[in-house]
Amino acid sequence: MLKAAGSFGIIFLMVQPSEAAPLSPADFSQLARECAPSVAPSTLAAIAKVESRSDPLVLHDNTTDETLHWTDQADARRSVEDRLVAGHSIDVGLMQVNSSNFAMLGLTSSNAFEPCASLSAAARLLVRHFTGGNTAQEEQLALRRAISAYNTGNLKRGFTNGYVRRVELAAQQLVPPLAQSAKNQDHDEQSPEEPWNVWRSYDNTRSAGGAGGSSGSPEPQEPNEHRTPEDDQVF
Repeated sequence: MLKAAGSFGIIFLMVQPSEAAPLSPADFSQLARECAPSVAPSTLAAIAKVESRSDPLVLHDNTTDETLHWTDQADARRSVEDRLVAGHSIDVGLMQVNSSNFAMLGLTSSNAFEPCASLSAAARLLVRHFTGGNTAQEEQLALRRAISAYNTGNLKRGFTNGYVRRVELAAQQLVPPLAQSAKNQDHDEQSPEEPWNVWRSYDNTRSAGGAGGSSGSPEPQEPNEHRTPEDDQVF
């Protein structure tokens, strides 16, 4: 995952973009359900959009501040191997999992670029930090804290560096287009049911107190001290 909130240029090492296109929303959703069923696909999709633009063959080298893109997995794997041998800190693949977590999550240079392996690893990191809640609002705040920890390893710093807000904004862009134009529909037909919004219960509460400014989501209060890892819930 990315360690800094700033934008960066992508270095294209080859020029066959058709071979390494970002995952489509449908493909991403299917993979997320199969490989990371403990986390909502919409949550993972928003994080992937921020981390890699949903591109499985991206690497960010925190040591050299390079962001690299490949169209060939073999080339990508060789670069990961070389950088790990050199002791670099790297964020790899669809979900930009940091190399410091590879051993814990079962990732290697051979599978870190596999979308399924990357999604599974990301889900494990999120679930590890998700403490659940007794209400929808508490669960949404716990989710944002887990997203903060995904980026920074800390439940609060992802709020202050803007990462949580970037994921929120990415989630708002994941609404699918209408299947047909309104002029082709019966005017008396009822509007389709509004899709579930994973962020709504939290946002409605925040909006009552005014916008959070350019920094986005407010920094949360300290989590409940009485909770234990056994209280973690899937989401």
